[in-house]
Formats: sequence, C-alpha cells, structure tokens
Amino acid sequence: MSSPAWRRALVWRLAAAALALPLAARAADPQTPVKFPPALQQGPADVPPAVPSEPAGPSMDFPDFLMRSVGLYQEPTPEERALEAQKRFHWNFVPFVLTNPLIQFGVGVASAGVFRIGDEDTKLSKFATNFLITIRGQVSVPLRTTIFFSGNEWSLVGYLNWSWFPSPTYGVGGNTPTTNETIVDYGLFRVWQTAYRRLYENLYCGFGAYFDRFYAVSNRGAQGPTNPFTSYPYGTGGPYNNVGASVDLLYESRDNPVNATRGYYASATYRAFPTWLGSTTSWQSLYANARAYFGLPAPNVLALWAYGWFSWGNTPYLNLPSIGTDPDARSGRGYIEGRHIGKDLLYAEAEYRFHIWEFLGGAAGVNVHSASQPESAGQAPNQPRFQYWWPALTAGLRVLVNRPTHANGLVEVGLGLDGSYGIYLNINENF
Repeated sequence: MSSPAWRRALVWRLAAAALALPLAARAADPQTPVKFPPALQQGPADVPPAVPSEPAGPSMDFPDFLMRSVGLYQEPTPEERALEAQKRFHWNFVPFVLTNPLIQFGVGVASAGVFRIGDEDTKLSKFATNFLITIRGQVSVPLRTTIFFSGNEWSLVGYLNWSWFPSPTYGVGGNTPTTNETIVDYGLFRVWQTAYRRLYENLYCGFGAYFDRFYAVSNRGAQGPTNPFTSYPYGTGGPYNNVGASVDLLYESRDNPVNATRGYYASATYRAFPTWLGSTTSWQSLYANARAYFGLPAPNVLALWAYGWFSWGNTPYLNLPSIGTDPDARSGRGYIEGRHIGKDLLYAEAEYRFHIWEFLGGAAGVNVHSASQPESAGQAPNQPRFQYWWPALTAGLRVLVNRPTHANGLVEVGLGLDGSYGIYLNINENF
C-alpha cells in the first residue's frame, strides 16, 4: 500500500474510533458510481470502500480534513493514482457506533470492499458485512454481495443474515395506539439470491430465490385475543419458514447510486411463497417504488421517493408491510421501525439536499405513510383501506466521508405526530 493510502486508512480508523463515525442499522449498501442498482435488502450499514477515482466536487472530504489537521496529508502522485487504479480488490474495515429508535444504541465492526471480474469495462462487484450488538440485546450479522460478470449482462445480488432482534410491535392497522405495544422476540436465518439480466440499456429483469427461517418466535405481552401480536393468525405461534421465488423489473439511470444528483430509479418485485415449495403458509407480495432526482443550482438536489407495498394470502405477521422495514430500511424517519403495519402500505417523501461548505452539507424533508386498516365485516377481501396518514419532518447534516464515491455520513432528526421522534446516524443518502 502506498504511503498516502496507508495514512488515509490510518486516519479512517482513528476517526471512526475517536469520533464514533456512525454506520446505522437502517443504511443501505455503499455503492460505487455504476449504473446497476444496490441490493434491495435490509441490514445494518456498510463502510464505503476506498474506490479509486479522480477527485470531483469538493477539494476534500472529512478524512482529508483530519489528515490535513494533524499534518499527515500528502497529495498522491500521478504514478500512485495509476497504481491504485490498477488494483482489482479494495476493502475497508471500521468500528462503529449507531443509534435509532429501534435499537437505541449499538456498537460493532463493519467491512466492505469492491473487486472486478473480467476486463476494465466490467462494473465493480462488491461485498459488505458487519457485526452489530445493541443495548436491547439485538444481534445481527449480515453479508451482502453484488457480483457483475464480464460484459455487465449478468449480475448476482445476494443477502445472507443471521439475527436475534427483539422488537416492539403495536398490532395491525393504520391507527394503533401506543398502549398496544408488546415486545416480540425472534431469531432469523435468511438467504436471498437474485440474478439480473440486462434487457435494454438501463432496463433489467431478474429472478430470485428466497429462504427465511424464523425461530423462537414469542412475545412478552399477555396471551389471548386482545394481544396485538398473538391475535394475528399467521406466524405468531412459533417457528416458521418462508421459501419462495421472485420476478423483478428494474430501471436505473442515476448518475451515482450512492449520491444521485440526476436521473431516475424504478423497481417492481413480485414474490410468491407457496406451501408446495416449503413455506409454512402460502402468501405473496408486490413491492414497487420510484425515485427521481433533479439538480438545482449545483450541487443542490431535490430528491423524490414513493413506494407501494402490498401483500395477500396468509402473510406471516413479521413479513407484513410496515413502516421502516422496506427493502432499503430508510422510510418513515420520525417513527420507530414497525410503528404502523398492515396488509398494504403507501409511502412518499421529498428531500432537499444542499451544500454548505467543502465536505459539509444539509438536508430537509417531509415524508408521509399510511398502513391499511384490517378487513372488517362487509368489506371485500384483500381491498386496502388507507384511512390514516402519518406525516413527519426531517432535517440534518451531511458530511462527505469518501470523496471518490461521494458517500456522505448523515446525522438527522425526524419529528412525527403524537410526540414521535428519532435521531438517525447513517452512511449514504436515505434514497
């Protein structure tokens, strides 16, 4: 490793340990500036790998600032940049702390990297993993991968996770009271894999296979028909399996999936979990989302996001659509994850991202969501009923932590109704 790269890696570790640079549990994968999208899976945040690239935008990021402050910074020579660019494998390892309403406070270590299969025209593949433990007794060990093959015509997106994650729940419906809260204990072993094939330019089609094993499922509230968890008939009485397949469509034209300034992103994923494949109950889901990015006076951006999440059949309780448990795990900031849950969920958000100085920026936004009401007598089966809408305001700072990939660290406050609020520490933009 060259001397400047060694110094930068050293400062990364010192900064993470001394300043507790957050990698939040709700963050999405770090992305290199390539057209193919990130893996749409949940999991703790990943560390942005040091991807070789020419500097752009601000003259320095936060690690550069620290290096200059302690006298360790040295501008790489053209030869050093060329040598770095020829490497086929790059990775990073960082300890972290994080906080959000679901976990309160947690610590862990994370590693992420990029590598290339094929010639220089092949997009970068990546991996990310970490170990998380929280003061609420929650533990999570995910591994996420995105592998591009030569020519970029095929890609594999994988997600593995083992977790023990006790979480609060409030029952099914769009207006459940906080007095309904009960803690649900469960363990999860998950293996997801999706293969994507390019159809035309920015349009992709994919097929996926899914396996979930939920075990030791129980709740700490009183048993009986009035319990908001046990009164639901599916997935609340003990261990169960989800075994299924998906069909995926995706459009991706963003200039940078880590920190988009222009372009569009849209996806639709249909999943089926029939009993004949091994699922405990038979159910299906559809998740469709769209995002748009409009460059205002550079480098400011207006970002828009909306999604619809629908399920039908005998969907297990822990797999029902709920706020904050979307595949990117970034929606509904201002409310605790899982606060509103239903057979169907609608969500929309607008965020204005602006530059303040060098590596420092800000963001302000508004979001709103609605979970469908439970079915009642006289209502047609599986028809969503969106009666209650829950808005929230968000505001925070953005700190550039990796100049080549334009990855930001985020510190945000979200304010919802009924005194609901949250403080969020994340890596990469929320969407």
